Amino acid sequence: MSTYHQIPPLVYQRDVLPQPITALSFDPVSDILWSGTNSGHVCANYTPRGMRGVHYPVGGHIAVKKILATESNVIACGVTGEGIGAWGKGGVNAWYFK
Repeated sequence: MSTYHQIPPLVYQRDVLPQPITALSFDPVSDILWSGTNSGHVCANYTPRGMRGVHYPVGGHIAVKKILATESNVIACGVTGEGIGAWGKGGVNAWYFK
């Protein structure tokens, strides 16, 4: 028999008001759920309690459209194509281009 456990909602804590989540991607090599927000940021969510980890901007302060998590990188793009951002796993590099 399984037990239901509600987890807290995914919100990006940097903004004054919670931002809607516009993109999600499961990491293929770790227990991370990557979320993209309406304000153009990508954030790592760890553990069943939704602890927030690394985050980075996509550029242009526009909604995140797509997140691609690979073995070595996390790449995201914005809705209007004005920005792209990436984070190299291991924290070596984080960048965005508008």
